[in-house]
Amino acid sequence: MIITVTLNPAVDHTLDLHHLTLGDTNRVQDSRIDPGGKGINVSRVLAELGRESMASGLAPGSLGKFVEHSLLERGILCDFVHTRGQTRTNLTVVDESLHETTLLSYRGPEIDPRHIGTLKTKLRRYMSTGDWLVVAGSIPPPIQPEAYEELITLGREAGAQTVLDADADALAAGLRGKPDLVKTNHHEAERLLDVELDDDASLEDAAREMRTAGAATAVITAGQRGAVAVTEDEVWWAWPPPVEVVSSVGAGDALLAGMLYQLSIAGGLAEAMRWGTAAGAAACLTPGTQLCQKKDVRRFLDQVRVEKTKGLTPAPT
Repeated sequence: MIITVTLNPAVDHTLDLHHLTLGDTNRVQDSRIDPGGKGINVSRVLAELGRESMASGLAPGSLGKFVEHSLLERGILCDFVHTRGQTRTNLTVVDESLHETTLLSYRGPEIDPRHIGTLKTKLRRYMSTGDWLVVAGSIPPPIQPEAYEELITLGREAGAQTVLDADADALAAGLRGKPDLVKTNHHEAERLLDVELDDDASLEDAAREMRTAGAATAVITAGQRGAVAVTEDEVWWAWPPPVEVVSSVGAGDALLAGMLYQLSIAGGLAEAMRWGTAAGAAACLTPGTQLCQKKDVRRFLDQVRVEKTKGLTPAPT
């Protein structure tokens, strides 16, 4: 079983416009509402690819119940902790004439930290040896970043493989929990390490530093520049096929889901990078917060280039 944890879910509202004009009335051509948040997006992509998962986390207010019901309608198992407050709404505006996407993201409501204890109790009931626990996204205030370290430690103690996808303090704290896999984009890695990752060598070095910080395997994505995965004794690169990007929103979540699609059935890292990169590229074809479609993922699989390099990396301390 793959269990995804989203502490700060969202209702993603996408508006499609022919052209966005600031300071004036804009006519919406189409709109859609999706359940969102990094972990939830991973569950959505896994469902599209045909792999079962369970979405968990915190779900504030009536919109939290909407998120849960929306996932259940898509055949995705759920068990959220319902809290006071209201789940945040993210507004995505798609300008079709310029192929530009503008995202307005709310930070989310304040959550009583005691709910983390309730969530841990739920997760203990579900997790067992061989499962996968994905801890992803932002953390609502005033819950401290250390919550990610605690959740990853909980997963490891239960015998699950643990995955971290976060930013800033949440990323740093999660790494202290020693996840089996960390996935970031190059902007997140730059913020964590306070360096510029402007070439392949710097991306590899950054992944090594993230291993030193605690991760067994570190994956850094950099759009069309490709993605690198560094383990104790291997370095793998994957490059996507050229695509006309409609929207890159959710591409990183799709990449992680594609990797888990293979890793959860004991697939090798090379094949995981292939599926992940194909899923990330496929997500770029869909507007707004729509994610990838299975037919596009399969179409891109043979177009993804995956190579193992000769680099050897030190084991984390």
